[in-house]
Amino acid sequence: MAVLPLERFLCWKLKIASYVIAIYLIATCGIAALLEILDVAAWADDSFEISGGFKSYWRSHVWEGWLACNLVMVFCDLFIIGCSLIMILAILRFPTYYEFQLMKGYYVVLIMYTLISIAIAIYKYSWYGPNTYRLPFLVFSFLYWLTHTLMNITCVLVLYSRIAEIYYEIEYGEKKTLSTYSSQAQFLEMRSGYSTPRYGGQYSLASQSFA
Repeated sequence: MAVLPLERFLCWKLKIASYVIAIYLIATCGIAALLEILDVAAWADDSFEISGGFKSYWRSHVWEGWLACNLVMVFCDLFIIGCSLIMILAILRFPTYYEFQLMKGYYVVLIMYTLISIAIAIYKYSWYGPNTYRLPFLVFSFLYWLTHTLMNITCVLVLYSRIAEIYYEIEYGEKKTLSTYSSQAQFLEMRSGYSTPRYGGQYSLASQSFA
């Protein structure tokens, strides 16, 4: 059996896992945005420095590049947070077909966010060099970024699996049973909607619109 698509993630069904991913991204991207804002604050205020961090005046000759990196990442973090809020609403309230369309967009956005984050981290930490492992705040920020990135890659795989699961339901009008194990959790076991548009203009029955 192929590794992908996944049948479950940990003990969760894929729908619940997607819901947890959206909450996770809101929290972690919020922290990531805060770290970027602190870096900008160190530039803007000469009296403010991050304890254990790289002194801002040591980077003064390349401040344009650093400021651009900070602003790009703050925008990306806030954008992911906004998309995650919409995704939570889609998982809880939207019909399966519309959840499917939004999930595909969310999947692409998360891939792009991860690639941008990797590119900017390469610029930052290659500039820091060995100082990355000497200064306490840089050690923390690097490990946070690394963990966040690895988790984001895992989230991409889970979202891919959820998209494949919803596609099967829309295409065949039934829920795909991939495992004989039955979850005891009742959370998010509701129907995604009364009816789900199928390709070709047909509609699946409400009793078949479980996701």
